[in-house]
Amino acid sequence: MVPLETDFPMSFCGNRLAEAIEEVIDLKNETYGHLDLDDVLDMLDWTDNITTGVASVEILSPYVPRLQKVIRFTDRFMPENNNVLTAYDASEGSLYVLFLLTIAMHSQAPRLFAVENFDQALNPRLARATVDLFCQAILGNPNQPVAFLTTHNPLVLDGIDILDERIRLFAIDRDNSGYSTINRVTVTEELVGQDGMTLSDLWVMGLLGGVPRL
Repeated sequence: MVPLETDFPMSFCGNRLAEAIEEVIDLKNETYGHLDLDDVLDMLDWTDNITTGVASVEILSPYVPRLQKVIRFTDRFMPENNNVLTAYDASEGSLYVLFLLTIAMHSQAPRLFAVENFDQALNPRLARATVDLFCQAILGNPNQPVAFLTTHNPLVLDGIDILDERIRLFAIDRDNSGYSTINRVTVTEELVGQDGMTLSDLWVMGLLGGVPRL
């Protein structure tokens, strides 16, 4: 949970995401926090633009509870006279990507937080691209927040720069007595580059730990 004294507008369930995005996005300079807005839009390849604004009857069903602010997506595949959607119409994965990037860069976000199952709601390739941009967002944040991420998707590992000392990889296992063990995985450039193997390859092969002996 977010501490009560924080001014961070968004809950860890994603409530008030529109308000948090409004404080991060800069349409004039085409930036999303300290990231290039185009890099964020490339992650959501179905949309040409993201904005926030007051709920409107033109784009929001009268049966949907009204919020003060809503996220507006411009769908690049739909006719121009009917191509603005709200978060209610967007995919869960798109909202989740924005949630992750926002919490990584918002000036009032917690300095320490965890994301369990980082790859949830994301297809494998989007999960890989998202963790790459998420790391850029975290490392470029002057507040230097610390994020603990868990994943069961091998491709997530391919999105991190394991040779950057600020990014660390740990394998969680159970010992013979059933106790959980945490071991840092140290990967060298020589090991990653061996026979063109990626981190995901090494993990699936059981060379990094964190997987059962099946």
